[in-house]
Amino acid sequence: MNIKNKNIINDDLVKDWLDKFDGNCEISLLSEIANNNICVSGMVDSILAYHVGEVEIAEDFYKRMWRSQS
Repeated sequence: MNIKNKNIINDDLVKDWLDKFDGNCEISLLSEIANNNICVSGMVDSILAYHVGEVEIAEDFYKRMWRSQS
């Protein structure tokens, strides 16, 4: 049985999402993840929403994925 998960994050999904939200800031984004400044599950939700064409929802998840710096 071959089951394909349609929600797998691949390089193309991430590239399209980065082009929309972070341009050429991949290294900065990785640094923010490493420093625990990003909620990864929120980032995944943003990537998937953008992939299915829900740009407003993707933008909302993008804004909420950033952990507050209090």
